[in-house]
Amino acid sequence: MKTEYLVFTVSLMVGLAFARSAAAEPYIVPSDKGGFHYSNPTQFRELKLDLAPIEQQVATAASKRCGTALAAAPLDLGNSKSLMGDLMGKAASAAIGKLVGGLLGGGGGKKQKPNLYKDPIKKKYKEKFEHPSGDAKLRVGGTVYSDGMLISAKVEKAAGKGTFHTMFLERPDCTRIWPEKYMGYGLWGKWSLSVSVTKTTKTYKNDKLVNSTTDRSGWSKSGTFDYSRGFSLWDQLAGEERKMILDADEAYLAQLRREIGNPAWREMGYAEPTEGIREAGGMFKVAPEELTNGTIAVIHITHVDDGRYKTVGFPLTFTIGDKGRMSFVQMVD
Repeated sequence: MKTEYLVFTVSLMVGLAFARSAAAEPYIVPSDKGGFHYSNPTQFRELKLDLAPIEQQVATAASKRCGTALAAAPLDLGNSKSLMGDLMGKAASAAIGKLVGGLLGGGGGKKQKPNLYKDPIKKKYKEKFEHPSGDAKLRVGGTVYSDGMLISAKVEKAAGKGTFHTMFLERPDCTRIWPEKYMGYGLWGKWSLSVSVTKTTKTYKNDKLVNSTTDRSGWSKSGTFDYSRGFSLWDQLAGEERKMILDADEAYLAQLRREIGNPAWREMGYAEPTEGIREAGGMFKVAPEELTNGTIAVIHITHVDDGRYKTVGFPLTFTIGDKGRMSFVQMVD
C-alpha cells in the first residue's frame, strides 16, 4: 500500500509537469533524459463507507453511561457569543427589550423585579454540596408528591454568578425526565429578563372547554438511547466546525447537550446565562414508582469562562423519607 501511494504521488506530479510543459511548449524545452515514458496515474476505486453499524456500536456503548455520574460531566457548549447569537439575534433582542419594557412599565424608570415564587422547601431540609473543581456550591432539597416531584436548589457559590442550565432525572435505561415547569425563587444582584413563549391550545364544544394542551420546550420523557433522540457521530459546537465522535463518553455528552435544548435560565425568561436566577425549583410530572431502580437527579450550573459557555454539574442519588421528603447524596466518579 505504501508503494502504491508513492507511485501515485510521483505520477501525479509528473502529469502536472507534462501539462504545464504542453501549455507553454513554445517557450520551454522538455528536459526529460534517457528513455523516460509518461503514463497516466493509477485509478483507485471509489469506496462508500457505511457508518450505520459504527453509529449503532457507539450508541450502544454510550447507552451504558446512563444513570451514572457522567450525566453531570461539564458540558462544553462552545463560544458563548456564538451561542447567544443562536438563542437571540440582534433584531430579536431589540424586539424583546421593547416588549419587556412594556411588561415592566416601559420608559427608563426604575426596574421592577420579575415575579418570583416562594420556595416551599425550607432551608433546614436542604443539603449542601460542593463541586470537586471548587467552581460551584449548591444547596438542594426535594419533596415527592402523589403525582409529581419538586427539586429546589440554591446556588451558594458560582464563578461569574452562574445560574441554572438544566435539571433532569435520568434512569439507567436512559429514560430522561425533564421539569414540566421551572420556578424562580430568588435572584443574584443583577438580572436581565427576556421572553419565553408558551403555546396553549384550547378546544371548546358547545361553548364548554373540553381540552387544553400546552406546548413548550423543556419537558419530555424518553426511552432507549437511539437516533430518534438526536444521536449522531457528528457534533458541532456554537461557532465551531463539525467533528466526528467515536468515543462513547463524548457521544453520550453530545447527545445530552442536544436533548437539553432551551436552557433553564431561558425557560424562566432570562436573557443571559449569568447574574439572573440564583434559586429555583423544578416541578417533575412523574409518579413515585418511576423514581426507583437507580434513578438519579442531575443539576447543571452555567459557567462562562474565557469566552466559552460551559457547565458545572452535580449528580445526586436520593432516597425518599417521611412525608415524601428527599435526601440526596453526591455521586463520585
